[in-house]
Amino acid sequence: MSKNIKRILIAGGAVVVLALAFVILKYVFPEEETPVELVSPSPTATEAPVYYIIKAAGNEVVRFDCLYEDGSTFEINISQKENGLYEYAAVPDDTFFGYNTSKFRSMMYTFTSLTATAKVEEDPEDLSIYGLEEPQFTITITFKDDSNVTLYVGSMTPVQRNYYVMTKEERTVYTVGNYLGELLMRKPFEFRNVASFPKYEEEEIYTNICHIIMTRRDGTPIEIWLDKDFTMPDNKSSSVYMMTQPVVSSCADEKIESMLDVLATISYADMVGDITPDQFKEYGFDKPARLYLEDTSGNTIDLVIGTTFSGAAYACLGRQYDAYLAGEVDYLTILRYSEDNFEWVDTNYMNLLIRAIWIINIHDVDTITYDFDGEVFVMELYEYDDVTGSGVDVVRTCSHINGKDIHETNTKRIFSRTLNFREVNTLSEGTTYDADYSYSITVKLKSGEERVMTFHKINDRQYACVVDGVAEYYIYAGNMQTLMTAIERAMDDREVSLVYTN
Repeated sequence: MSKNIKRILIAGGAVVVLALAFVILKYVFPEEETPVELVSPSPTATEAPVYYIIKAAGNEVVRFDCLYEDGSTFEINISQKENGLYEYAAVPDDTFFGYNTSKFRSMMYTFTSLTATAKVEEDPEDLSIYGLEEPQFTITITFKDDSNVTLYVGSMTPVQRNYYVMTKEERTVYTVGNYLGELLMRKPFEFRNVASFPKYEEEEIYTNICHIIMTRRDGTPIEIWLDKDFTMPDNKSSSVYMMTQPVVSSCADEKIESMLDVLATISYADMVGDITPDQFKEYGFDKPARLYLEDTSGNTIDLVIGTTFSGAAYACLGRQYDAYLAGEVDYLTILRYSEDNFEWVDTNYMNLLIRAIWIINIHDVDTITYDFDGEVFVMELYEYDDVTGSGVDVVRTCSHINGKDIHETNTKRIFSRTLNFREVNTLSEGTTYDADYSYSITVKLKSGEERVMTFHKINDRQYACVVDGVAEYYIYAGNMQTLMTAIERAMDDREVSLVYTN
């Protein structure tokens, strides 16, 4: 027998021995079986039950009747025209806003397919446990066939902050999610439609917004018009914007455009609610500001501005505020806007005029001494608190000139002319002018500081203007003449003209 055959036989015998050993171990010493009852069954997924509190056809709804905790009511009537569109009539109607009817349409389908987060108790004996004995809100939904369902909303659940609800017909207590509960209980003001002003960007801002009125908290109106065709009669500087209140003057266009960049982004956030006169001071409506914008298409926004605070500002519609002042309503609806839109409320209108040489706040001034080529006038300013005929608190600014009483209008118009020295241009090197001044204005501030402007003749039309010792610009003589004319008229008990005339 060859060596190769012997090796094959030995290997085959080894395989047979191993196989016999496996069989003996398998059947002589079997593994212990695990009892069937100890085997854990595989989990089987089950669907959570869906509880319909109300299940009906939304397009069959014809009326919602809402009853609130304070006893007030809100009724929404729904009808469908031949073309399939819905019409809505709400009681009470809203005079100033109108209603967002898309919210009414949403109600038709949301409230007629109302599901619960949990089923709590069937036919409860004690409804007070759930706040359903005296529910905070009740809504009755009426359908085309005159059937109806009434839903009560009780108190909030202690942990998940959901709401207990129950229908009059079924008397089973369920819970609904917090968000859905808040939707159910929306009050009439939450359905109001707040109109927005068109959004313009970049150059569109300056070509579309054509009329601005910003009324400061002290009652000073700042009115500006777009005059891109330079057709306004008093636009002598050919500026794109003209101011018509509190003075008539050309504006510094770049400053108006910077201001419009802010105003054009006016952004409504949400509605706070209605407040009564005893709450006006809390929201800043005892001394409000006001903003009116109009574009070339006739779109407008008119807001009365209350308190501005970190990130937001309170406002109400201008026509609603006017109705309150007229005694037609006894509440205001408070809206919340971005605070950034109302940075202008403390704007000094002189900052918006074209190239004014000096800027001084009238409330900082104690006296002004005018020296017109030897003829001296001393204006002593004073302020006092007053209440307008409409009940708004204001600060009045009046004066005495050389001892003569000057009323507020003339005081402010003289002061505006005191500031209305507009640079024609800077003094070029080598420009000669008289060493002695022809005119001077000395302003003494309440702080004790003094500002002095002197005017030195260059020629019959032009004067070098030296402000606090620094000669930088020159002006036209006409600026000084309008100031002198204003003081002359006031001293003669005549009205100082709003328009700058000599």
